[in-house]
Amino acid sequence: MKFRLKKLAAVLAIGGAIFFGGNAQADAASMTNDGMWAFREAYTSQVPDTRVFEQDLTLIATNFHLDIDSKTQILKDGSFRMGGQFNWTYTNLKRNYSTNSTIPFYIEQIGNDMTLYVKRRGRWSKMLLPGLPSSIALLWKSNDPEITNAILDAVKKIEVLNDTPDLRTMNVTLDGMKLANILNANSEATFANLSGDALTEEKEIFYRWLSAFRKTDITFAWTVNKPSWTTATAAFDLTSIMRAYAIYVLDEAAAGRVVLTDEERDLLDAMGYYAELRSYTTQIKAQDDNFVDVPADLSAVPENDNSLDDIFREMTTVVEK
Repeated sequence: MKFRLKKLAAVLAIGGAIFFGGNAQADAASMTNDGMWAFREAYTSQVPDTRVFEQDLTLIATNFHLDIDSKTQILKDGSFRMGGQFNWTYTNLKRNYSTNSTIPFYIEQIGNDMTLYVKRRGRWSKMLLPGLPSSIALLWKSNDPEITNAILDAVKKIEVLNDTPDLRTMNVTLDGMKLANILNANSEATFANLSGDALTEEKEIFYRWLSAFRKTDITFAWTVNKPSWTTATAAFDLTSIMRAYAIYVLDEAAAGRVVLTDEERDLLDAMGYYAELRSYTTQIKAQDDNFVDVPADLSAVPENDNSLDDIFREMTTVVEK
């Protein structure tokens, strides 16, 4: 089986940027542990009809730095828009030069369909993002008790760091195995518009990510505004998930089940042993000047899964042979 590099960085970056979407309303079973009760109280409280977040994601290694600055608007049904820019810095260690790129982007998800729009060399193109990013986004649906209860069941540990009348800060650990099962259960509809080789390729990527989730838990720091029970901040270190994914694919290659090019092996080495991935989310006021407006004409731009290939190639030079 061949491993395809296409879309990997996009899925990695976008999946990390949208990982946290706030809370949801449901009636879950009571929790006796004080920390779990504190989490449940915050997580299952009523959310406003529209939420807006500022988000920052950083992917960094020895010779590259990807920073995503974005703003996200989420509606009550889980539909969302994201807009911002990729800030890419690359240093060639052998030739002693650096490059910098600023790449405008939008993401739009309605129902099960997620689309990424990027502007390269003065032109917009789009790529579909089924699987991991779409499945994560579906967890944002605030009106689905089944999803909410499954997430509550995936909570492995809660540590309340600070609790005042205004703010509650917690370290939350989610069981990776249970989270993978939730993502898998909510993934099928995201592949509905694919068939043939495209469907096979996207599902292979997705199932590799699920294997990575099953190997590691996820811990994040979450601060909620208690008067409104809305997210103030959420900070994730997603390095362990990224590294588990890369090492899983490298192990598959070593066992002869996946065929890698030298370029792909170098990128996975970087992801598995050198790079770090972190995201930070801050909720801001939902008002007109903070909403995300995706230009209507972007829906007609051509599809291009290779629009970030130059970044992929630069990422692969991180490992010195």
